[in-house]
Amino acid sequence: MFEIALAVAGLLLSVLTFFLGVRRGKKHRQEDLAAAAEHEADHRIDRVVQQYAILVRTNQTGALHGLLVAGIRNLRSSDEIRLARERAAAQTGNDPLRQYSLAGVDLKEFVDTCVFDNTSVKNDRELLERFGKK
Repeated sequence: MFEIALAVAGLLLSVLTFFLGVRRGKKHRQEDLAAAAEHEADHRIDRVVQQYAILVRTNQTGALHGLLVAGIRNLRSSDEIRLARERAAAQTGNDPLRQYSLAGVDLKEFVDTCVFDNTSVKNDRELLERFGKK
């Protein structure tokens, strides 16, 4: 009888250890996925900022148009756009969106409403009327 109880206890301990390991593995996987997503977002932001800095330093374009040409629309959230704006301002010395009053505005929506080509922002007047500094 004692041998059976010992075998059952060993089996239960093995099963418990297995499920704790699976649970721990899932937790680590979620942490790894979160870190990878953060790294990917940071990489997207850096690509936009570096391209914008090149455009500004070579006097090809600047401000909002420069950000649009650099690919700011590829960023996925307002937070990513805000970080790109801050990093671009730090690298070039000027806030690329300084002519707009964007406090409390969804930056992703703002960027998505912009219409541009290789030379200019086509709906700049509309943007200034809607978001311009007062």
